[in-house]
Amino acid sequence: MESNGISRRTALAMGGSLAMAAGTGLKALAAAESGKLIDVHHHYFPPAWMATFKNEIIESHGERFFSWTVQTALDEMDKTGCATAIVTCGGPGTWNGNVEVSRSASRDVNEFGARMVRDHPGRFGFFASVPLPDTEGSLKEIAYSMDTLKADGILLWSNYETRYLGDPGFAPVLEELNRRKAVVYVHPKLTSNMNDADDPLRALGINWENTTRTISSMVNSGVLMRLPNVKFIFSHGGGLLPTVAARLAGKSPEKLKALQGLYMDTAQTTTNPGAWGALTGFAEPSHVLFGSDFPYVVDGLKLGLTSVKLSPSQAAAIGHGYAEKLIPRLSA
Repeated sequence: MESNGISRRTALAMGGSLAMAAGTGLKALAAAESGKLIDVHHHYFPPAWMATFKNEIIESHGERFFSWTVQTALDEMDKTGCATAIVTCGGPGTWNGNVEVSRSASRDVNEFGARMVRDHPGRFGFFASVPLPDTEGSLKEIAYSMDTLKADGILLWSNYETRYLGDPGFAPVLEELNRRKAVVYVHPKLTSNMNDADDPLRALGINWENTTRTISSMVNSGVLMRLPNVKFIFSHGGGLLPTVAARLAGKSPEKLKALQGLYMDTAQTTTNPGAWGALTGFAEPSHVLFGSDFPYVVDGLKLGLTSVKLSPSQAAAIGHGYAEKLIPRLSA
């Protein structure tokens, strides 16, 4: 299969042989096509949401972002040649167990994101937040954010307390997203509800295992195979998926096909040869999208631009070409 000039065979070769080389790689995109980079993993922190969710944000180790502003995001984007950031609400999202508070927070966050898009044409897009596990509130917010605010997609978290996205209670929301053929961005979430407070990975802020757990739950419940129209993007290179996909699929070609149909971003993979090799060896080439994880990762945009060795055409495809195919308005 050919995808924007990169064949499946080429992608497999990339996975086995791409060398890490500072000063090369996606930096070629900045040099050759400055101003075209699209970052699909970029967080924002609306002031009203931060005030309401202050305690939850501190618990998620996000207190350092209380000084965030739209201008600080733009400054970093300008410094690194990033044209457009598709923003998602920072952790812990907009659900805190209180239905009314969570509905109000989702609406505030989404209207703030829409204002960013409107006030800075071409610089931002946003994946809207919904108050899952509140089904009624989530369906209403999907309709409002996508039909009125023109969100580029929907943000879901890997888990809500101990419930993963394969939970049958989430099916009505996922089925509506499938009906809409929506782009759905999934970000992992730390949780203290799983007796993981002393987990050394939690202390390091590494929560990719919850990405893998939620994908596993979606495969095991069959929900992933029942949602062929949803374009799922899983952050951080799909967590551990590229290394465990064959075991998750078992002997089912249908499951493997569904797993290979997922999109994944490059955040926190380009500085790790093992993660990068696994990602590029497993993923459909056109399903690898640039992501920085700004501002959680210091210099995430800069590191993503300079850490892997790619040709200019490969860098352009990952840096913006595949995102433009997924979200056509970005190519306008």
